[in-house]
Amino acid sequence: MTQNDKKRQDLVLEAKQFARETGPRLKESPDRVESAKKLYGAFAKKNYHALLIPEHCGGTGLDFTSAGIIYETLSYHLPGSLHAPLTTAHCAEMIKSANTDVLKDTYLSEIARGGLAVGFCLTENAAGSDIAAITTKAKKTREGYVINGKKSIVLNHAIASYLIVFATTSPEKGRAGINAFIIKPETQGVKISAPYEVDGLTGGVMGEVLFDKVPAGKQCRLGEEGSGYFLLMETLDKGRPLVAANCTGSANRILDIIVAYTKERQQFHKDLFSFQGVSLPLAEYATRLHASRLLYLDALERIDTGQSFSMEASMAKLFAAETLTDITSFGMDILGYRGIVESSAIKKIFQEAQLMKSIDGTANVQKMVIASQL
Repeated sequence: MTQNDKKRQDLVLEAKQFARETGPRLKESPDRVESAKKLYGAFAKKNYHALLIPEHCGGTGLDFTSAGIIYETLSYHLPGSLHAPLTTAHCAEMIKSANTDVLKDTYLSEIARGGLAVGFCLTENAAGSDIAAITTKAKKTREGYVINGKKSIVLNHAIASYLIVFATTSPEKGRAGINAFIIKPETQGVKISAPYEVDGLTGGVMGEVLFDKVPAGKQCRLGEEGSGYFLLMETLDKGRPLVAANCTGSANRILDIIVAYTKERQQFHKDLFSFQGVSLPLAEYATRLHASRLLYLDALERIDTGQSFSMEASMAKLFAAETLTDITSFGMDILGYRGIVESSAIKKIFQEAQLMKSIDGTANVQKMVIASQL
C-alpha cells in the first residue's frame, strides 16, 4: 500500500465516522434554511466543502480522485445531503481557474477557513441547457458593472456568503459575451426568495435570486472579459465525476438495502433473493455499480494527471446518474409499500435520484458532449 493509498484509506474511515455521528441528527425541520445551515456547518467543520482548495488557503488540498472517493463514502452513509458542499466545491474550482493568485487566494481562504457556502447562479426560466440564452445582463459602468436579472434555480441560495452569477455584457456576442461575477448576497439589490419545497434535497436549499441594479466592481468579475462560458464549461467538466461519485455512493446504499431485504423477506416459503426475477437484475445492478465507480475514478484520474477528460467526465455522470435512477426504481418495486413510507431511506434516495439526473447537465447534454468528442 502506497502512502497516498494509506492517506485515502484514513480519510474514508474518517468520513464514515463523521457520517455515523451526523446521520442520527439529520432530521428534516420546518425551517429549511436553519436546517441547511446546521448541516453545512457540520460538513464545513471537517472541510468537506474545501477538499480541493489548497492547504495554504485553509483547504484540505486533495487531488480529485481522493475527493471523489470521500464524496462517494459520504453519499453512501448520508444520501441526498451533499448538494451544498458539492456546489461550493464547484464554485471554488471556478475561482481557482479564474483570477490572479492574490485575489483567488483571498476568496478561497475566506471560503475554506470561514466554512462559507457559495451559491451557483446560472439557470433561468428560459435558459437551462442553452447557456447562451441567459438574459441576466451586466451593464458596464465606470466603476465596473450593474447586474439585472433573475436566476430561477440556485443551490445554496439562502445560506450562501458568496454568489457566483453568470450574466451577459454583450448579448449580440452570444457565448463570448458571458461573464461570471462573484457577489455578496447582502449587496444592495440582491433579493433571495424563500426556499423551494424540493423532495430529495436533504438539508439543502434551492430557490430564486433576483438582481435589481446590483453594483459589481471590476474585481468582482472572474477571469478575463468574455471568459464566463469557458470557465463554466471547465467547472462542469470537473464537477461531473464528483456528481457521479455521489450517485455511486447512493446507488451502493440502495443495492445493499435491496439485497439485505430480499434475503430476509420470505414469500412462498423461500426468500425473495432466491427468485431469479430478483437476483438476476441485482447481479446486473451490481455490475453497473462497479462500472459507475470505474468510470468516475477514470475521469478523476485523468484530471489529476493532466489528460483530456471532458468525454470521460460526461460518460461517468451519465452512467452513474442513470444507474442510480434505475436501481432506486427497482428497489421501490421490490420493497412495495415499505419503500414509500415517509421514513424510508429508499424513498429519500429515489427522490434524490430525480435531482441528480439534471445536476451538471441532463442525460442528453452528457450525450451531446460525448458525441462531440467522437
